[in-house]
Amino acid sequence: MFPENYTVLVVGDPSAGMFEFCCYLGATYLKSGERLAFLEANTSPDQVRKQMREFGVDVDFYLREGRLTIIDAYTPANAAFHDAGIVRVENLDNLSDIFEALTKSIENLGEPPVKVLVDSLTPFFMQHDTNAVGRFYKDVCTMAKFSGTMTSVVHQGILDEDQIALLASISDSLLEMKVDDNFRRFVRIKHMRGVLVKPKWVPFDFEREAAEGEGASLVWSRDD
Repeated sequence: MFPENYTVLVVGDPSAGMFEFCCYLGATYLKSGERLAFLEANTSPDQVRKQMREFGVDVDFYLREGRLTIIDAYTPANAAFHDAGIVRVENLDNLSDIFEALTKSIENLGEPPVKVLVDSLTPFFMQHDTNAVGRFYKDVCTMAKFSGTMTSVVHQGILDEDQIALLASISDSLLEMKVDDNFRRFVRIKHMRGVLVKPKWVPFDFEREAAEGEGASLVWSRDD
């Protein structure tokens, strides 16, 4: 979906479906035979399981096969933990620990390319100042681009424009999502390094496939 050795920042309303977009993208990668490191800071691995199942992917199968690792930065450190293939980091307080966990997860998945998903960067700003998150994101981008492709999401309306602008300045591409008053979802590619794009809002949604077991698909209308 995106070029190799590339970083994509997805910015949008909390209700725009960015978590679903991450899971859809991850499911697409896994179905295509790619390996995936999924850094989850906004919800639990169980929610990732549930959402990916909607897109026709059995998360536990890919965890067992060693093609998927979930770095769990959401679940409290004192919670019960038994899931193979899931790497627990204690909390978001220590950015170095999170960077190390992500780096080791990518290495353990094998030779490049490895896809990286980050859902989301928003909680990092709740724990750290903007410059610290910017340095962390830049380091992660450099590492992830060497290994493959990374897509990260961040929530508009929760963070200020300067925080989002900092992340956008580091990223190779900026994708925006929004919801209108009628709860219709729209997406546009505002910038993509090395590619000429028209920053035009187009509707998108997730629709269930007619064939049983196929999960759901992303319907993205791009008009000329």
